[in-house]
Amino acid sequence: MKNKFIKIYLMVFALIVTTACSDDDLTGHSTMEPSTPTLSVALDFANNQTLVEEETTYGFTVSISEPQIVNVRVYLEQTAGDATDGEDFSFPHSVTIPAGSTSVSDVIAIHADDLIEETETATIKIGTGNESNVSAVNEQVVTFNIQNLVEGDLMIGMSWETATTVTDNFGTELGATDVADLRLLITDVPYTEILGGADGGSFETYTISSDTPDGDYYVVADYYSAMDIPVDLNLHLTFDQTGVINGEEYSFAGAMNTGNSCSSVYYIMAQITKMGDSYTITEVGEPSPVTAAPFIGTATVVTDEWADYSPGDTIEIEAGANEYEFWIRAYANPYIENPDTAYFIVTVDPATANVTLMSNEDFQYGCSEGDVTGSGSVNACAGTIDLVLDFGLGNCGDYPGYGFSLQL
Repeated sequence: MKNKFIKIYLMVFALIVTTACSDDDLTGHSTMEPSTPTLSVALDFANNQTLVEEETTYGFTVSISEPQIVNVRVYLEQTAGDATDGEDFSFPHSVTIPAGSTSVSDVIAIHADDLIEETETATIKIGTGNESNVSAVNEQVVTFNIQNLVEGDLMIGMSWETATTVTDNFGTELGATDVADLRLLITDVPYTEILGGADGGSFETYTISSDTPDGDYYVVADYYSAMDIPVDLNLHLTFDQTGVINGEEYSFAGAMNTGNSCSSVYYIMAQITKMGDSYTITEVGEPSPVTAAPFIGTATVVTDEWADYSPGDTIEIEAGANEYEFWIRAYANPYIENPDTAYFIVTVDPATANVTLMSNEDFQYGCSEGDVTGSGSVNACAGTIDLVLDFGLGNCGDYPGYGFSLQL
């Protein structure tokens, strides 16, 4: 009996030990095995913020990939800027993910005061790398540009994002300001003269002061530079006026494309009507029109499937009857009898850069007719004209679909 009792006791003891060492979710008396999870930071806002100095908060959430048996403390620090912690803004210098949890949320607060100061900045790093019990820290760096406005000032902010993810040759995701550097311009209406603007290395802000003359103004985005890759850009516009307009926002999806980025390409986002200290903002959302002007001059033949010309030959392009029309002359065409008077009339669609083409008179190839029509597209930044020509030559037959490409 004694031996049987001892055997039963040992079996129960082994069962208790085995249960106590198992993993669970901290709901009982057992323990979890320690691990080194990945830490990441999610923001409720864009990394770069330009704002009027007023009471507001910006939320963030810190997460780990799996719960821990101890608290995980995540640190924050101000790494740059002349704004004063505790006066102009405040933030928690650490946040704690409790044992058994995977995330914690908190806020960075911007404070208002009565002093009229120059623009102040604060750059804050969330996740400094000093955290314990984590294997990798995917931190976030956020920058606040805190502006003070006097009564009657209107602050305009412009930011942008790529419509699709863009990576470098190593697979690293590129930021919007790496892909494109845009200018924020204030122009007259219609856009013929630049009256002011901002051209920094990141997102842009500009303030229309209270003593700016009354009138109508356009808010315009154009290119300073862009990477040589075609990607759509979504534009975002904000307006702030102390006590009157608080973060009024407008967004323009696919407004610009880096595949067509030069000084002649711009996007009109909004119109502002100023009367004293009062501003009326009207959304516009119109791209710059494509005109014939960039295509006037001497062009080089790239492709001519009809073979009137060889690659490398030159052709003169002249202004047409209006700003959306140009003429491709036939002075150098050796196969027609009327090269001095025959030409192609090309009409540009200002909204799409697509074109249509027709001959001004029959091209005299020795056939009963010589009607030429076509369609295609132009690119003002690249200086290219890409056409497909259809030849209706009467008794000689119809010949559609011949490519004809020129380079300015």
